[in-house]
Amino acid sequence: MGELGLLKIALLKMAFDFSYAMRYALPVLHRPPRRDEGWRRYAIFQSGRAEMAERDPIDLIKEQLIGIEGLAGLHANHEAYKKWRDETTTILEKVFSSKSIHCQSFLALRFREMGATPFASPEIDKINAARYKRDLENARNILQGAIKELTLDRTLFKKLQTTPKTVEVTLTGEYYLSSGIDDPELIQAIQDAFEGSGLTPIHGGEALKKGNSFLHRIDQIKRARFGIYDLSNSEKIDAFLELGAACALGKKIFILCKKGTALPETIKSFDRMEYEDFPSLTQKIKRGINF
Repeated sequence: MGELGLLKIALLKMAFDFSYAMRYALPVLHRPPRRDEGWRRYAIFQSGRAEMAERDPIDLIKEQLIGIEGLAGLHANHEAYKKWRDETTTILEKVFSSKSIHCQSFLALRFREMGATPFASPEIDKINAARYKRDLENARNILQGAIKELTLDRTLFKKLQTTPKTVEVTLTGEYYLSSGIDDPELIQAIQDAFEGSGLTPIHGGEALKKGNSFLHRIDQIKRARFGIYDLSNSEKIDAFLELGAACALGKKIFILCKKGTALPETIKSFDRMEYEDFPSLTQKIKRGINF
C-alpha cells in the first residue's frame, strides 16, 4: 500500500477518534448496510418519483433516538427541534396509536417552563434551557421504552403480536453531500434521483469553500438523515474525514465511486455504488442497490 493509502487510513482513524473525543459519537459504531439492504431499506424510488416507504418501526424510533444527539444546545423554538418533535409524534401515533402510553408521555413533555415573553430575560432563558435539556432525556427514555416493547412483542409474544412489523412513512429532511462531491454534473445526477422525495441536500463542499471549520461539517452530518460520499478521487482527503466522522456518529452512509476506483482495504468492507456515467448513477439511486 502506498503512502497515500496509509495517509487515508490514518485520517479515517483520526476522524473516528476526533469525533469520539468531541463527544459527538454514539456508543456503537455504525454497521454498514448489507448489500441486500442497500438503499431500498431507507427509501424507495420508482419512475422518478418518491413512493411511500414501508419502514421497520424499531428502525424509525432508533433514528429519532439518534436525532436527540443533534438537538443538544438548541431550544424549543428551533426549527430542527420542531421538525424532530413532529416526526416523533407521528411515528409513535402510527406505531402505538395516539392514546398509547408512549405517545401520551411524549406529548406531555413541554421542553420549556415558560412561553414567549415581551421582554428578554437571562433567568427565563436559563430556566427554559434546563427544562429543555431535562425533557430531551425524558424523551430518550420514552423512545428506549418504546423500542423495548416492540422488541419484546416480537420475541416473547409472536402469536399475540399487537404492534406492526412495518409502518408507512413519507421521507422528509436533509441528506449530506460530502465535500468530495463538487462536480456540478454529479451533484445534479444525485439531486435528480431525489427529486420530489421531500429530501433536500446539504452541500459539504460549500462549507469547505467558505472556510468553515470541520466541526461545522460535523454538525451538518449530524443533522442529516444520511450522507453520500464519493471516494473516486483519492486526493480529496476531506471526503474520507467526513466519512470517518459519519461512521463514528452512527449515521447512515452511502459510498459512491467511479468504476475501477482503487479504494483502501479499510473502505472495501463497506457497500458502495459504482458508476460509469451520471445518467446511469441517477437510475441506480432511484432503483436502489438491486443489480
